[in-house]
Amino acid sequence: MCELPLVLMADDDTDNWVLAKDAFEVSGAPVMMNFVEDGIELLNYLSTCGTPPALILLDLNMPRKDGLQALKEVKSVPSLQDIPIAVLTTSREKDDFIKCREAGANSFISKPASFSEWIKIMRSLADTWLAAKHSINMAKS
Repeated sequence: MCELPLVLMADDDTDNWVLAKDAFEVSGAPVMMNFVEDGIELLNYLSTCGTPPALILLDLNMPRKDGLQALKEVKSVPSLQDIPIAVLTTSREKDDFIKCREAGANSFISKPASFSEWIKIMRSLADTWLAAKHSINMAKS
């Protein structure tokens, strides 16, 4: 049995959890998903998980510790630096894009308005960041 790549989503809006999970499923991208509500939970998860996620979807506007702070902390830990992080946010501010890129984000995506756009984005993320990792895991099984 092959192990599916794990996507960890940090977002305080559980509706977005459902949209992302359903969009991955409909897109045909085989993933497992876990969810946390803010940057503190994200960092706690990463410090206690056995196997790091293959991809992190990160909202910028979260309580307690926002996405930019969490991004900087994740990228400052050598064992976590290689995890691709896609910032998935309502922000369309160029300044947010620049700050996220400088902090090490691999993608900066404005949250889509329609479910069909969610599907396209999740498929693209899977093709870009998960396809090779899933192939490696399949070869090991």
